Amino acid sequence: MRLARTFCLLVLLVLCRVGAAEASITVEDARDEPVTLDAPATRIVALAPHAVELLYAVGAGDALSGVIAGSDYPPAARTLPRVGSYQGISLEAILSRRPDLVVSWLSGTPHAVTTRLRALGIPVYASEPRHLTDIPEELRELGRLTGRADRGEARAERFAARLAELRQHFARPPRVFYQVASAPLTTLGDGQIITQVIRACGGQPLFADSPVLVPQVSREALLAARPTVILAAGDDDAWQAAWQRWTTLPAVRDGHLYTLDPDEISRPGPRLLEGMAQVCRVLAEAATAQ
Repeated sequence: MRLARTFCLLVLLVLCRVGAAEASITVEDARDEPVTLDAPATRIVALAPHAVELLYAVGAGDALSGVIAGSDYPPAARTLPRVGSYQGISLEAILSRRPDLVVSWLSGTPHAVTTRLRALGIPVYASEPRHLTDIPEELRELGRLTGRADRGEARAERFAARLAELRQHFARPPRVFYQVASAPLTTLGDGQIITQVIRACGGQPLFADSPVLVPQVSREALLAARPTVILAAGDDDAWQAAWQRWTTLPAVRDGHLYTLDPDEISRPGPRLLEGMAQVCRVLAEAATAQ
């Protein structure tokens, strides 16, 4: 009788361990490394505004216990405790939020911070959507990590469907210069998601073949490239005044200088489609006028 009871207890113990293993969640992050949780995350610290938007999109906003400065969308994110800014992130502030998951920004969060967090046994999911198709994939993964796989899948499918609707092609692609800064004059290389947006909208992003992510461009090189559209992100059109004397550029001559919403076009989250819709619209106007 005692042997039978012992055997039953052993069976139950094995079944409990198997059940726990099946309940664990594993995804791969932007490092192509596995991130495993024993249960869905309920206390999350997000170290990039785009990560905050992605988490809210999958319905996990209520699980956020700390965010980085600049996390202002949706409006509810503005009330969350701050653990640092782009000038510096406080490890102590992160730990004070008692996270069971930290969502970092692969190219923006200091390596020393994420290394220390992992050494302390805190799971870190590195986010870095550099291609349009990376965004729905991250929605799926964050949905799984937070126990909201169905919501993540639904948002991912919605994003992919809208992306397919927006894509366009022109026989003569508008030649697009995206201005990051004016002094010195800089643009974005092929590894940036905004460059992907311009291509998806049917444009030809100038200087995208540069070996660096943010190449500096001379005025002479830009004059030779003859952009038909110039884009820049900003709160107003003040940047356009500096171009008005460059009337030999087709973009200036034809009035094809456009200001984009900086958050919509630069944050790789669901709202990027709104910025993309604006880019596609202005490129269609420029293509028609060619």
